[in-house]
Amino acid sequence: MIRQNILANIIARGCGVISVYLFVPLYLKFLGIEGYGLVGFYSTLLAVLAFADVGFTATINREMARFTVRRDSAAEMRDLLRTYESAYLCTSSVLAVIIWALAPAIAGHWLRSTVLRPHEMAAAIRLMGVAIAFQLPSGLYIGGLMGLQRQVRANSVQTAWGVFRGLGAVLVLWLFSPTIFAFALWQMISNAIYCLAARLSLWRALPSSPGQSQPHFRWQVFRNTWRYAAGMAGMAVVSTLLTQTDKLAVSKMLSLEMLGYYTLAGTLASVPLMLASPIASAVFPRLTGLVASEDSNGLTRLYHRTCALVAVATIPAGMTVALFAGDLIRVWTGSAIIAQRAGLVASLLLGGQLLQAISVVPFYVALAHGNVTLNLQINIASVLLITPLLIFLIIKYGIVGAGFSWLIINLCTLPPYIYFLHRRFLPGELQKWVLRDVLRPLLAALPIILLARLFFPVPSSRLLILGLIGLVWSMSAAAAACTIPELRVELIEKTEKLFGVSHGI
Repeated sequence: MIRQNILANIIARGCGVISVYLFVPLYLKFLGIEGYGLVGFYSTLLAVLAFADVGFTATINREMARFTVRRDSAAEMRDLLRTYESAYLCTSSVLAVIIWALAPAIAGHWLRSTVLRPHEMAAAIRLMGVAIAFQLPSGLYIGGLMGLQRQVRANSVQTAWGVFRGLGAVLVLWLFSPTIFAFALWQMISNAIYCLAARLSLWRALPSSPGQSQPHFRWQVFRNTWRYAAGMAGMAVVSTLLTQTDKLAVSKMLSLEMLGYYTLAGTLASVPLMLASPIASAVFPRLTGLVASEDSNGLTRLYHRTCALVAVATIPAGMTVALFAGDLIRVWTGSAIIAQRAGLVASLLLGGQLLQAISVVPFYVALAHGNVTLNLQINIASVLLITPLLIFLIIKYGIVGAGFSWLIINLCTLPPYIYFLHRRFLPGELQKWVLRDVLRPLLAALPIILLARLFFPVPSSRLLILGLIGLVWSMSAAAAACTIPELRVELIEKTEKLFGVSHGI
């Protein structure tokens, strides 16, 4: 089941990555760099307003996973979902009204544009607010499907939506109106369809019981889950401050054009988390089950296997993209100017995101134990550190300073976070995590990537550049995989099968 869920998550995330990286150059072509900057502001606004989730998505994921190991829990599952979705509907409606009212002030006093007029931006922001109000509840339904381990279904819905939203936006911009208003209108329509599809999928996935009654809104659900949900909500608020402060600061302190370059760099820098999240999400319900059954040996084995798999997936990819970021952006966008202005920023952001990616599985272990205090403490300390540093570096170095601040804060906070997490939840396993799960893949992949960067001339052809980067990525990933015994055996077996070789010959 775990292998199937991981594969489904990776395929879905891969389709999402392909669609994102395929459509971004077209957005740039139709909207321009300032219009794309406003798209980046929409993404930031969506992430900032994720605090409205108040921990519901994480809680429903965990509670559904816990209910699946119990019998006769169908009615509780349905009441849980009805209670949470009712509360979410109220919250999303309020957010849409607030953004609608504040849109003129945001367009006139927060964002700075030399191309887009304030009334154009205000109209687009209003539609974006409604689009956000539809998208936020969708996460609740997808979280419920993940908790039920219906990850193939969840990924199918997400993949279909990603392609529909991206392709539809390009067609609208191409055939009807190449404006930010048209883009925002399509986001609203596609998000509404996504929300309805995700809701229908979750309700159909819930188990039924003989003679079951209609689901009801129950205050008891909040009383049973409020501690975990409140902790997750607090962590979401602090995490949002941590991860979105740089984008908010860039949008306020610099021009919309610079925000466009920073958004582009941030999109490229999301590669490590895009690879780590599907693996961790697939394993989380199983981690929760092992914690609930107090199977410490099973938890430890699954933890190390998953951490090693995440390291093999993210370290070669993240380091390759970081060292070839400028070249990759030129291939991606076809613009040497964009590559020059966003390349270094992307490399710095990738360094920080790679550190985040290797801590995803430890993060989920804490959540499986129902504990959010450590994550909350680390994030609060990070916010206090990053805010003055971020402002200083943006004033001095612009968007490069913003990227550098993200790398610094992750370098400072990862070691204490990993140390205290292992001491509390996995005592005695820290050394194995460092030496076996992370350091061995790193030492295997790093020399290949560095040698390629230093001694291989970068071709002038965009296709050859992409081929070189793909080759370096593949070689470094294979070297990293060979350091993990389980992956090494599987790699050898598949190679032998490919070439028709067997041990008996």
